[in-house]
Amino acid sequence: MPDEGDAISGGEPRTGRVRAALGLPRSVYHRVRPWVPAAFFLGGFAWDALTLGRKIKPVDLFILLGYLAGATVILVALGRAWTFRGSRYLNAVLQFFFGGMFSALFIFYFLSSSGLGGYLFVLGLAALLIGNEFLESRYGELTLSWTLYAVSSIMFFNFALAHLFRSISTFWFYLGTLLAVLLVLAMRTISKAGSASVWPSIGAAALAIVLHLVNVIPPVPLVKKEMFVAHDVRRSDGAYVARIEPSGWRLWNRASSTFHGSEGERVYCFTSVFVPRGITTTIRHRWERWDGASGAWIDAGVVPFQISGGREGGYRGYTYKSDVPAGEWRVTTESEGGAAIGIVEFTVVAGDPGALSSIRL
Repeated sequence: MPDEGDAISGGEPRTGRVRAALGLPRSVYHRVRPWVPAAFFLGGFAWDALTLGRKIKPVDLFILLGYLAGATVILVALGRAWTFRGSRYLNAVLQFFFGGMFSALFIFYFLSSSGLGGYLFVLGLAALLIGNEFLESRYGELTLSWTLYAVSSIMFFNFALAHLFRSISTFWFYLGTLLAVLLVLAMRTISKAGSASVWPSIGAAALAIVLHLVNVIPPVPLVKKEMFVAHDVRRSDGAYVARIEPSGWRLWNRASSTFHGSEGERVYCFTSVFVPRGITTTIRHRWERWDGASGAWIDAGVVPFQISGGREGGYRGYTYKSDVPAGEWRVTTESEGGAAIGIVEFTVVAGDPGALSSIRL
């Protein structure tokens, strides 16, 4: 007898064909089978992270809007206790919509994060994404569903309003949070679920505002594309040419984290940031050095420069410092409001850098 749920074609179970194609013994296949969805999730996440191009396209926002609209309709139907042919599948469809929203938002915020706080926030989104796989049976409990809806709506509006109004003003984040709460309150008003509560949704909105105020929620839609230190950066035929110490095996950064220099030599910091078309804003480089005596980073200067959105490869800019003493350094790319977009840390040591590589950006 085939396992329950197996499809039969030509007398062979589907799982049997998959097992045979993989060349796995039956005992091994049944041990690894429960982990296959997780493997596909991780593979899909890696693929999305590589192919999204570190930017948010309008079509992505329209897809997310469709998920949000679908979730809204289903939550209204659940709240009004509508029954119709196929209504038993509403929880499963709602799970699909929440999964689609959390998956995309996870990728977007992962690409926009910088620093421990931002990555912890992204891990929270990852937990919601994974938890969504086990919550279908509980989506009829509207308190939970409304809370998840509020979280996904706040995160969606954080992207969508900035793109729609071509502005990264904090006002749009607060407006998006307010819209999310109003949507939940509207669903509560028309719902017949007297025991369901909107207070967890309001609490989630309040927490989002606090995280935004302390710069934990990434300053989207600004997305760091590249950041490194170099020995020289120059304009050439509409591009930038940088001379760097190669990073060796450090695949996530082109330049080495060690800067070999001589007295008086300039240290350049190059940054590329994607900004949606139509947005003009100011970002800045904050230079800091580590002071071992006090055990703290000491401010060594802030240099602002204006950026304009729309370039596929991101807006490129650089700053530099001269006579940088040996020691531990870092440069933080910040938004105009002070939120970190990217950070590069490096060690300055006296000596010959050896052969430098030239890269064109």
